[in-house]
Amino acid sequence: MVEISLVKYGVIPPSMLDKISGLMEESYSILGEPMGGSVDLEVFEKSEEETFFAMHDAFRGKPRIRIYLDKLQELPEPVGLAGIRRQIAHSILHGSLKFYLVKFPQDLIRAINQFNLPYEFGNSLLYSIGMAAKEYGVTELLTRKGFVKDQVAYAEYILEPTAEELLAWEIALRNKLEKILHLAAIIRDISCAVPLIDNEMFGNKIKAGIKGKLAHLNPDYQASIQRIIEKFPLLGTDMFINIELITKWFTEEILTYEFCSFPPGSS
Repeated sequence: MVEISLVKYGVIPPSMLDKISGLMEESYSILGEPMGGSVDLEVFEKSEEETFFAMHDAFRGKPRIRIYLDKLQELPEPVGLAGIRRQIAHSILHGSLKFYLVKFPQDLIRAINQFNLPYEFGNSLLYSIGMAAKEYGVTELLTRKGFVKDQVAYAEYILEPTAEELLAWEIALRNKLEKILHLAAIIRDISCAVPLIDNEMFGNKIKAGIKGKLAHLNPDYQASIQRIIEKFPLLGTDMFINIELITKWFTEEILTYEFCSFPPGSS
């Protein structure tokens, strides 16, 4: 049985803890154990800043899942539970510090040098690409183990465009680097839905959701992102190789297009 070390922050209803604990026990029994055989669970009554409702990391050297009840309770229950299950999958697939200390892929290093890009930009770009690789792997594991319907609900939630996202794109258009990072974030979000595209029951719904997610972009960017995600089935089980592949595709489709089609100093 998986060892779960619980820490509570604030007033946490016992019924909610029971629901989360039950979900974790069910998920681990089907998906497998977290890396190292144990996981830290931190449940917060309130989030102190703008953050996602459930998160995973391994910065302490072991898997840690954090859940923010105020954010969680704003969501439809299927979406919230599916999101927590995703963090459980992360603890199985990425529950070690090495998955959070990712080296710059050679394609990204070459692009930074060729186009004279800031290191901070490269780091932000690598974060989105790394998350895309992880999120794709999580959905692939969950759907392979039978958790399809809840992941469809989660994907539909992530694919729904928000007013903040549309405004962010309008602002990003003023700066080439911000525009590129926005495109990378879109790919990061879409990645969780890609393994569901070929599902006989839900595939068309997911394709429509992806199309809606891309609708605010101009046709060239839509086509570039579609070509990138069409290659995702080539990804394997090695997250680091997957990051290298996504970086290569992103460099070919986005970075090279941006900096070879227009003068590097333009925005």
